[in-house]
Amino acid sequence: MARPYLILKRYNIINKGSDYKLDNVTSEHCPNCYELLFKETHKDIDYPYVCLYCDENFYNIELKEIPLTKKEVA
Repeated sequence: MARPYLILKRYNIINKGSDYKLDNVTSEHCPNCYELLFKETHKDIDYPYVCLYCDENFYNIELKEIPLTKKEVA
């Protein structure tokens, strides 16, 4: 998984800037690529979360718990 800073930098380069900041990072993960999700900043979009890595929006119900690995449990 990439760091939020790198995801945000990549997104800004591809889209020539954005309104997303590191303050918008959440502890939720994308169900597709497992990267950290950002809070949606655009008020006209109904979704509360966006994955800047795969450029997908998500509702709360779409998010899944990521199982812990043995190292994280110990």
